[in-house]
Amino acid sequence: MGYIGVDVTFETPRPHRSASASQAAFLSFLLPGLGQVALGARRRGLVLALPALAVIVLLVVVALGGTRAIIALVAQPQVLLTIVIVNIVFGIYHLAAIGDAFRLGRRLTGPVTPMRRRSGAAILVGLLAATFVFHGLVGAVGYSAYETLTGVSVNPLTGFTIPKPSFEQTPGPSVGPSAAPTPTPGPAWAQDGRLNLLLIGSDSGPGRWSLRTDTMIVLSVDIATGRAAMFGIPRNLVNVPLAPEDAKAFPNGRFPGLMNALYVYAMGHPSVFPGGDARGFRAVTGAIQQLVGVPLDGVMVVDLVGFVNLVNAVGGLWMNVPQRVVDLRYPLEDGSRYVAINIKPGCQLLSGRVALEFARSRHQDSDYGRMLRQQEVLVALAKQLDPIELLPKVFDLLQIARDDLWTTLQPADYPALALLADEVRGGSIEKILFSPPQYGEFLTTKEIARIAKVVRTVFNAPSPTASPSPIPSPTATPKPCP
Repeated sequence: MGYIGVDVTFETPRPHRSASASQAAFLSFLLPGLGQVALGARRRGLVLALPALAVIVLLVVVALGGTRAIIALVAQPQVLLTIVIVNIVFGIYHLAAIGDAFRLGRRLTGPVTPMRRRSGAAILVGLLAATFVFHGLVGAVGYSAYETLTGVSVNPLTGFTIPKPSFEQTPGPSVGPSAAPTPTPGPAWAQDGRLNLLLIGSDSGPGRWSLRTDTMIVLSVDIATGRAAMFGIPRNLVNVPLAPEDAKAFPNGRFPGLMNALYVYAMGHPSVFPGGDARGFRAVTGAIQQLVGVPLDGVMVVDLVGFVNLVNAVGGLWMNVPQRVVDLRYPLEDGSRYVAINIKPGCQLLSGRVALEFARSRHQDSDYGRMLRQQEVLVALAKQLDPIELLPKVFDLLQIARDDLWTTLQPADYPALALLADEVRGGSIEKILFSPPQYGEFLTTKEIARIAKVVRTVFNAPSPTASPSPIPSPTATPKPCP
């Protein structure tokens, strides 16, 4: 049979019987060139080992940078693509080194019995197959990650961009009405000192993107400190301010219906709501931006089915449920039928479906109670997602991201976002809900100004302040949960 190998002719090795052909091939499987050194061909082995040693040194340098450095590196699509290409080249070189060690060993050890020849050939085939599988797996993971990072930013709704706001933008991590711009180095979204993302849960079911947007949360992060706050936007707010491009739809520039009806209304009135097929999402995003009084840097949409799959993929979600959650008419995430749910109190590991039931049921208390549970679930999930522990599940997670997640953020933003997310994951996240009785459901100009002020100044205090909502968090934990 033919063997994969290289022919380095500048050295004639002396006979060296301390290693058989199979042993030499195995040593070069562990480190290219090591088998050649064991056979006495030291210069040949060192030449073959140089590329592998260079890669090892590079990996050590990256590892010394810690988890943050690794995250920032692999969050770049072009880096991932480079890793895939280098891995292909390295895989070919690795196979060649193994084959060369085996061929050299056979030549030096002389004739062998037919049985030993067959067993040696079988070992070689096994080593070559293992090498092929290893590099194939690395390449598959790298390319899958590359496709995911580039794919989630491919907007499925042509025309969906964040509308320009009409309020005065006041950059800076601690902003006030007259704050001066304080640009910071980094991506465009970091120039005002904070990241503002709109998180939307698409209650649509498989293949029915963006039919309902009942879950709307603005996540704001202070870039300098890593402090974060989540602002729950109630779906039953009335008289929300519309984006400047939509304001002409009503005489006062406000939407007279419930907040969660804006999407449907915009889709039904293309003459006054721009954005083509994306006008529903665009109208909702613009209205929320006007309400919170800070520019939104991006939108992230997650399908409810994707949330279930994500929690299941990471092995479940630990939650300390303070009281029983009962809903006799809970709609399944795919909209197919209603079921009865009964979630017992206490610290427990929730499956994806049960975690969604806990966060999504509104018959247990109210829309406001549901929104608080949603915030608690997101906080728990963020704190339990350890990037290193998730490595064995990377294929499942990448597939979930491709199928059930999209964002307006661009691949160039991912490294900085990954580092910022790592900062937030270990810290506290303030949870704020604009709910009665402290905030009215009918938004007057005064109410809108109050909400905008809370959002703008949330990081002014030296430490997190209590939520302006008088409703206690339904997941306040009397004892730590794993």
